[in-house]
Amino acid sequence: MSLIQRIDALLPQTQCGKCGHPGCKPYAEGIADGEPINKCPPGGDETIAALAELLKIPVLELDISRGSAPPQVAFIREAECIGCTKCIQACPIDAIVGAAKLMHTVIIDECTGCDLCVAPCPVDCIEMHPLPLGTLPVVGGLAANLEEQQARAAKRDHARQRFERRNARLQREEQLKQTEREARAQRAAQVEVAATTLDPVQAALERVRAQKAATADAALKKAKIDVAMSRAQLNKSLKAFGHPPTFDQQSQLIVLQQQFEAAEQALAKLESSAAPAPVVAAPAKDADLKRAKIQLAMRRAELKKAQTAEAPPAEIAAREQALRDAEQALHNAEAASVQPAPELVRVEKRPIDDRLRQLKTELAYARADLNKLQRRDGTPADILEKARARLQEAERQVQAHVIH
Repeated sequence: MSLIQRIDALLPQTQCGKCGHPGCKPYAEGIADGEPINKCPPGGDETIAALAELLKIPVLELDISRGSAPPQVAFIREAECIGCTKCIQACPIDAIVGAAKLMHTVIIDECTGCDLCVAPCPVDCIEMHPLPLGTLPVVGGLAANLEEQQARAAKRDHARQRFERRNARLQREEQLKQTEREARAQRAAQVEVAATTLDPVQAALERVRAQKAATADAALKKAKIDVAMSRAQLNKSLKAFGHPPTFDQQSQLIVLQQQFEAAEQALAKLESSAAPAPVVAAPAKDADLKRAKIQLAMRRAELKKAQTAEAPPAEIAAREQALRDAEQALHNAEAASVQPAPELVRVEKRPIDDRLRQLKTELAYARADLNKLQRRDGTPADILEKARARLQEAERQVQAHVIH
């Protein structure tokens, strides 16, 4: 083995780039050329000591300016994943599986904790978790014995092999793409030569048509991504907000809903212009109906807020008029929609019991806090017992208030 290969064999093979190089092999080449051996946070003191022994140089302290890299693995919150494949493209060892527009997940046994997949995620659904107990880390900490050192070395070799196989696959794919590009260029040249025998106006039209087709494909792809992004943001907000949402939250939901509908309409417009099938006007009408319902909910919330704050009569009258206008707009949207008209039944609602609302709010918070503590590893037993007691007391108060 060459010196570079022996140095590379001691590096953690996370390919994280924290050393300032695009991978472990380039850093090994830099060390062979005289670079310091303390620029690898994932390797830590163990890697520095091994490199110092190999090169017969003094041991250095880890360069803390490079950050820290404790043993960890990536975790994808799969319910929020939009299937954009950006994390798959960023993973240096193919430890993430999935497909376009489908959920992605991380193979924990293969992940080296490089965290290169976190930044590219457009919906921020990837987080780094501490390495599960019982899982052998690639690097980190001094090995307790020779057997553990050998196991870590085997895992480093495995990660290196996955990285090299991935690079070889990407190189083959790039060569294939280059071949296809050259073939397309050759066909375009043939078309250009053939176009010289055509009428100049017809040849120019053919070139413009080809250019428009390429532009339309790119615009259609971008529109689909925009729809997926806006849908994910809307769904995430709906899950995060309470029920019913507050006035400010309703305003945010309206903006997100409008952005989602605008993205859908833009995509539908591009798809209709690309496909010869007739365009049905129902989605637009349904979107108008949905927007009218949201506007009506907003006007009701504004009127209730003004009444609660004892606003001036003129302001309350204006809110009431806005509510009537929103109701009329909803009726118009229902009449224009292709959906069947709802069967409306007037129900006399009881006055809202503020005390019951407070008790139910406390019950919801107590239940959420207990679930959070139960999911967290290492929560002390006394804290869990207090949380359970709080939940039981909240349930008792709600039941007592309902009975009386």
